[in-house]
Amino acid sequence: MDKSDNQDIENLDNNLLTIKEIAAIIEETPNVVRNWIKELKQHIPLQKNDAGYNVFDEKALERMKLIKQLHREQNYSIKQIEHYFATDGVSFKPTPNKDTGALLADELRGLHDEIKMLRDYVQRQEEFNKALITKLQEQQTYLDKKLDKRDQDLMQLIRDTQETKKLIAAAEQKQSWFSKLFGTKK
Repeated sequence: MDKSDNQDIENLDNNLLTIKEIAAIIEETPNVVRNWIKELKQHIPLQKNDAGYNVFDEKALERMKLIKQLHREQNYSIKQIEHYFATDGVSFKPTPNKDTGALLADELRGLHDEIKMLRDYVQRQEEFNKALITKLQEQQTYLDKKLDKRDQDLMQLIRDTQETKKLIAAAEQKQSWFSKLFGTKK
């Protein structure tokens, strides 16, 4: 017989069970039992053995069975189980301040108001964008006209300059012909 067999016999004599034994009895894993102990330790009457391990008496076993029933069969969360124990089983679930329908209605009203605000904002933004596009198109038309006028003026200036150069060249040529004819020098 090894040490664990001696401990099991000792536990049976004292009616104290280990986490592993409780887990086997309530058909849960030892890790689940440890988690429930950690979360609900103030509501589970635990004792420590000489080695410092948690051990369970009959009252703690019944409490663990109830925790399993609430959690697995009735789908209660740890917080709901804690509330159940805190109210001595009077209330299984904490009652909300408002019923669920009223809470949802409030939430939907809030969302509706936010959606309306967003639609108004989008509409104002679209109006602003249209006005901006119109103004930019006007500016582009103005600039195009100014550039066309500038180009026309430059072209006219170039033509005038070329015409002036031709006149100067013709005048110089005429003067040169006069000087050849009459023998005058510049």
